[in-house]
This record gives sequence, structure tokens and C-alpha cells, in this order.
Amino acid sequence: MTLEVVPAALYSMRNVKPILADGSSSILHKTLETNLENKAIYIATPLIVYIKQGKQIIRDYDAMANVVDENHLIFLSKGVYTVSDYVTGSDIFEAVLLFFDDKLIAKYLSRAVGTGNSHTDGLQKNVHGTYTLHANEQIQRYIDSLNYVYKGAEGSDALLELKLLELLHLIAIQDKSFRFLRELSCGGSRKRRLITDFMEQYYSHKLKIEDYALLTGRSVSTFIRDFRRSYNTTPNRWIIEKKVDIAHQLLTAKNYSVTDAAAEVGYENTSHFIKVYKQRYGVTPKKAKTFAAEL
Repeated sequence: MTLEVVPAALYSMRNVKPILADGSSSILHKTLETNLENKAIYIATPLIVYIKQGKQIIRDYDAMANVVDENHLIFLSKGVYTVSDYVTGSDIFEAVLLFFDDKLIAKYLSRAVGTGNSHTDGLQKNVHGTYTLHANEQIQRYIDSLNYVYKGAEGSDALLELKLLELLHLIAIQDKSFRFLRELSCGGSRKRRLITDFMEQYYSHKLKIEDYALLTGRSVSTFIRDFRRSYNTTPNRWIIEKKVDIAHQLLTAKNYSVTDAAAEVGYENTSHFIKVYKQRYGVTPKKAKTFAAEL
């Protein structure tokens, strides 16, 4: 599983088209013609997704699922890691993604607090990560207007800010619980996670060391240092050995084929897996499987 950091990873995708964009803030239109499963995503900029057609199933670190249906918004805080499934409707999956840089959110919040409205009192700083809201008719019309009116507008920095602030105001009007405003004020933070627990769960994913550091709430240097303290080896060596050891169990105890065992632990290239396996166990996986069957 490859980790995508958004919004940066989206700009080069053919199925994602910019409506308005400026630095960290942007409004993007995304479509899919087939279902897409197990997309690992790290949210680098606060994000609101509006599902126009189909649905998105979002799972967090703890595999808790949040199903976002058509005509719903979901707010994803900065620093959130998710694994998403995109499920098409009758024809396609279609969504509008709105990214808000920190300065724009601060600008909105300063105005909201400055109004003296009671709903801004006692804003909590607990980071929950996600918040879902059914879009009322006003928000649906707002979303529909984006593609028709503003797509490809040039010199659009001020216009982009205006449209993003407009959505925040529309949500605040609809959300009588004011939970969205509280979530927005949390900003987001990189929660420091226990390395051993995280690595045992995600060792087979196709992640770089930089990704593991990001997802456990550390700089790369701190991650490597903390990893050595926990495992007394380097992350790369541990990941290789962990994958091969699990594959060895699948081959010798559960009768997996060499190809299936390699794929199960994240090796797309079976030849490379065989080479790494032999370096660790001194024999090929096929021979190890044969020896185990003879016992």
C-alpha cells in the first residue's frame, strides 16, 4: 500500500481537475469510473470533502469505519491518516475536495470569535480528526455552482479565499450543534504513536521511512532514534526481516505458495522476495516449503 500525501499527490492525477487553486488552498473535482479500495492517505492540509455521487468509506488508524454517503460533507483535520474505499454510484464516484490552509482557517475563526456569538465560547482543543454533516440545499447549490461558474478562473487567489470562506459560513449556519466550528478550531496535530504497535500493524504496507515517521508523529531522525531504542536495529532491516519471517510461517505452517506468501507480506516482485528469503534462511522458499512438508 502506497501512502499519498494530499493535496500534493492529487495535482498529477488525471481523474482530479482543479476548479480553483492557490498554494495550500484549493478546490478540486474528483471522479472515478470504477471502485477503488485501500487508498492510504495522509492529510497535510485541512480538508472538506463533498460526496456528489457514490460513497467514500474512511478507516482510521484503529480501523474504525466512517461511511460518507451522497450529499454529505466530511471534515478531515490536518495530520489525519486514513485508508479509504471509493464506491461508485449508478455510474461514477464524484466528489469535490476543498483544502483550507491554516491562515485561511485562522482568518475565519478570528471573525467568528469576534462576532461574540455564544457558539464560539468554550471551544475545545481535543483533536477528533473527522466530522460528517449532511449538506442542506444551500450547500448543495453552492457545490453545484463551483464547476459551472468558477472552473479555470484566472487570477483567482482572492476568489478562492472568498469561496472557501463562504462554505465555512454556510456550514456554520446549518450546524446547530456548532461541533464543526469546534473541530475546525482544533487545527490538527501529529499524535505521537507507540512505534512497536504501529510497526506491527503496518510493516507490510509500501511506506517509506519518511512516511512511518510522519504517521507516528515524529521527525525522521527522531523516528530512527526511537526505533533503535525499541528494536536495536534499523527500520529497513527490521521491516525486511519481519516480512520474511511472516512469509516463512505462511510457507511452512499454512501451505501458502511462494507467490502468495510474497504477496501477503507486501512483495510485488516474487524474484526479489526469493533472493531476500534465501539471504535470511540460507535456502530458497520452495526448498523450505518442501523440508517442512517432509517433517
